[in-house]
Amino acid sequence: MKKILLLSLLGLVFSTNAIANSKFEPKCKTSGFDNSVGCSTPREYGVFVFDKPTVLSSVAIGGIWLKNEPRDIGLTISLGDISTIIKSISFNIDGNIQTFPAVINSSKSRHLGGRLWKSEGLVIIPMRYLETLLNNKDAKYRIVTTDGSREGSFYSVNNGNETEPVNTLKALLEKANELTK
Repeated sequence: MKKILLLSLLGLVFSTNAIANSKFEPKCKTSGFDNSVGCSTPREYGVFVFDKPTVLSSVAIGGIWLKNEPRDIGLTISLGDISTIIKSISFNIDGNIQTFPAVINSSKSRHLGGRLWKSEGLVIIPMRYLETLLNNKDAKYRIVTTDGSREGSFYSVNNGNETEPVNTLKALLEKANELTK
């Protein structure tokens, strides 16, 4: 009986680890049109926001990578509780600030019902810069919109583990490096 219980618990632990790893695994697709390969994060995950105007004032970041543009990555940005146009995102890494403009016509807002809105945009950054960003524990961001800005800490640790945006983008980088070899 004890052996059966032990085997059941081990199976549960291993299946839980597999589910946790797949949570961050990028989704890749090959185009039927031109056989190009594209990978994206399974979803956008929230990053820490300083001085939220409301409880729902969130910032979430994800990523998109295309094999035919292997040196760049598209960061997808979502802002909760605001209808605005995203103009740019800046990162402060050890006092060095670099700004990346939003891709023209990528910014849009969606009405979620009631007074809730969600604004989304896309910026293109070099893969090497993303590697630097993910390896810096003090990196901060500022997203500039037509209605002001939101700022926060890009890299954070929760219970000793890196948060979802960091893990998800690291997994996307690993997949991109694997596919370009």
